[in-house]
Amino acid sequence: MFLLILFFSGLFCHGEIRAGKKNSGVKMSVVGTGEEKTLGRTWLKGTVILQDALEDSITDPFELQISAGCTLHAGKACESFLNGAYQGSDFLSFQGSSWKPSPRAGSRAQNVCTVLNHYKDIKEIVQRLLCNTCPQFLAGLFEAGKSELERQVKPEAWLSSGPSQWPGSLHLVCHVSGFYPKPVRVMWMRGTQEQSGTRRSDVLPNADGTWYLQATLDVASGEAAGLSCRVKHSSLGGHDIVIHWGGYSILLTLMCLTVMVTLVMLVIQGTCCRKQSSKKNVLSPHITNAAFPMGANTQDPRNPAHQLCLAQETWIKTRILKLKISLNQLWVT
Repeated sequence: MFLLILFFSGLFCHGEIRAGKKNSGVKMSVVGTGEEKTLGRTWLKGTVILQDALEDSITDPFELQISAGCTLHAGKACESFLNGAYQGSDFLSFQGSSWKPSPRAGSRAQNVCTVLNHYKDIKEIVQRLLCNTCPQFLAGLFEAGKSELERQVKPEAWLSSGPSQWPGSLHLVCHVSGFYPKPVRVMWMRGTQEQSGTRRSDVLPNADGTWYLQATLDVASGEAAGLSCRVKHSSLGGHDIVIHWGGYSILLTLMCLTVMVTLVMLVIQGTCCRKQSSKKNVLSPHITNAAFPMGANTQDPRNPAHQLCLAQETWIKTRILKLKISLNQLWVT
């Protein structure tokens, strides 16, 4: 009795046949699509031929295995293969338009190939399946999944520290998340030198189909300065993400100092303007001056004193704006 396990997807065809000499005459039916039925009938017919060719030398039961498939490369011809094994060892293959024995299979494989090459219909069917059906099916799969294969999502990266492994050490963690496709390279660097102590977690899936991983490094507290995390991914177009350890804290410190200096300067400027206005209001009853006429309102936008205050405030704001631009450029680099 035959036991036939058949799988044909157009990409690969794997099968296994176990048979005994006494039960070789049992009839079998093949179900499936047109191409699968053709393959199944060809396989069964070939098995009977193999049995006849090996009748005097096979052991009972015997096992035949087959694998077949094809590959497509842009701008190149399709490559296909079909290999057969007998009792777990390479036995024969289909090359071009004929059967070839495996180098170490001996005279037995040579005899089987001689018999199979007499059956022109089998060779034509196998050649059509490998050179036409399989590539067409594979091209259809590629076209259907093209958008998914070409999908690119840029990663996000940030740094943190975890529990130290020993006293006086730092456990640095570089988190990388939200990237697609899966292949990514994350490493801790000192300048251009990759740190050998970098440990990477498994790449894990996010709920949205993107991926996440982290790279860790344990260093002495005094050796953390100058370290950075570098992320390489196909979506970045060669522009790697580089985050320097301690970079965030430095930027935040500078931003806080900027805000504090701004507030102090505005308070000083406002105080000076109020004092100047008060002095001119006190002197105005006793001093007649065209620049400060009697009863003049120093808060009037047309007043020279008020215009002087506005000019000073504008200068301060301009300096603050330039400082912010410099900080933004530092953040990007």
